[in-house]
Amino acid sequence: MPLRLPPARFQATALAAVFLCAAVLPGEASLRLQGDSGPAVSARFDPLADRTRIAHRIGNLCVTFALPRVWRVTVQDDGHALLSAPDGTALEAVLRPARDVEDMPQPDLASRDAALLQRDHESLFGRPAQSATLVPMPSGAKRWTATWTDANLPGASREVTLDTVIVPLSEEWLLELSLARADAPAVYGALAAEALAGLRREPASACRAAAR
Repeated sequence: MPLRLPPARFQATALAAVFLCAAVLPGEASLRLQGDSGPAVSARFDPLADRTRIAHRIGNLCVTFALPRVWRVTVQDDGHALLSAPDGTALEAVLRPARDVEDMPQPDLASRDAALLQRDHESLFGRPAQSATLVPMPSGAKRWTATWTDANLPGASREVTLDTVIVPLSEEWLLELSLARADAPAVYGALAAEALAGLRREPASACRAAAR
């Protein structure tokens, strides 16, 4: 089985100014933008529905989606939000400014972001990917997957696969939801599909309500 990792991050800096604000009950946490009184990212577990509602606030926009069971929000050293479940499954959530991809020639934001990820990682690995796909998903999202093979890579397969769902949130922002830890690609695919099925774009006040 190939090694599956989240993409390396080059210019996606929107969450770099975020720090961990609180971690309360299991599955309930929030991140806050420096200098801002409201939480930028929050997760609240509903025990009756057995689901966790994730809310991202971006300016006047609140983007929400739900994941099954309990999830925690933490922040990595580079400032990206990590969503983790007790069974070890983990997703990395990164907000990317659309201006990062404005010079790419593709016709839509998600495709431009995928092309940027592809270009940057081909530069990082020093070679083109052995395989790459870009698959349409609900809510205007696209799933980018690319695999590199190298004898120096760890694991019996000597492969590394990057797997990211790219969601255009507005004309200014994209959300990159990547596999960080999961037993199989199908686990990630199912979680991403469920998140997209319930994805909502609402006024910022919805995020304030979600964090209470």
